[in-house]
Amino acid sequence: MINHKLSLGVTLILVMISSILTYFLKDYLAVNLNTPESEINSDIASSSDAFIFDRIDGYELINPLVFAEHANESKEYAAIKLKLSNLIEQYKQSNILMSASIYLEDFKQGEWMSINQSETYYPGSLIKIAALITYLRMSEEQLGLLDKKLSFTSPKEFIPNQTFKSKQIELNKSYSIRELLRYMISYSDNNATYLLRKNVDGATYFRLFKDLRIPGPTPGKSEFQMTAGDFSVFFKVIYNAGYLSRENSEFAAELLKECDFKFGMVKGVPENTIVAHKFGEMGDATTRQLHESGLVYVNKTPYLLTIMTKGYDIKQLPEVISSISKMVFEDFKQKVPQ
Repeated sequence: MINHKLSLGVTLILVMISSILTYFLKDYLAVNLNTPESEINSDIASSSDAFIFDRIDGYELINPLVFAEHANESKEYAAIKLKLSNLIEQYKQSNILMSASIYLEDFKQGEWMSINQSETYYPGSLIKIAALITYLRMSEEQLGLLDKKLSFTSPKEFIPNQTFKSKQIELNKSYSIRELLRYMISYSDNNATYLLRKNVDGATYFRLFKDLRIPGPTPGKSEFQMTAGDFSVFFKVIYNAGYLSRENSEFAAELLKECDFKFGMVKGVPENTIVAHKFGEMGDATTRQLHESGLVYVNKTPYLLTIMTKGYDIKQLPEVISSISKMVFEDFKQKVPQ
């Protein structure tokens, strides 16, 4: 009888200890891993559902990691998401906007949020980043490629006009591929882009979109549409240096840092803030599109912001982008240690 009572008492004590450990373990996970209580209660084995991992296929023994992030939007962004949604609605009521989409991610925490995430847009000059990544990928297999020179002669194809122009390469002059990449990205030069696209390895270019699992062009059809989240993958690739070498990823970011379009995201942040970014425009007789995406550094802590807009007047859309950029920066600044 005594042994039975002892056994019962030990069992009760073990149950109590187990309950206490479970309680504190749950709180520890919630505080230190930022994991919602509903996910903790589900099962530790299902914790992998909290993150998604994008890897490159096609290798026999390895599976390179491109980026990892939370699978679901962060609740931390609920307040700023509401403010941004209201701001977009104000511009729509003023007949400046038809629609807009936003993707925002904090690289340090892997947390993100999106607005109007299913809306698609023509990327315009944003897609020049794909050509940049492709050439840098090619250069890792062809030593000296970036120093190879190409001559710009009278183009046989139509080169689109630009509303926001900067420096351009000149006819009957030769430029290294490294120089052409700078013209294409830092100055968004369509002439340099034309010359680079004429000489790009098509297989490498099309494989880029396949590797990153995002919509892209198909042979014989260059126009396609993307969401803000789709396009953001390019900046994740550059920042995480999981697709290119570290040196080439840094070079890509340097070219983007030198982008001289100052009317959108850059206008919305304090002077001297580091912004590695790219803009793109597209449109027809009734709809104009202006987009911008980039890495914004607050005390060396970056966030990724992609803004895509559709409106009536291309010259009114930079104001929308700068207002969104300012609102995001002020919110993010409060979360970063000074």
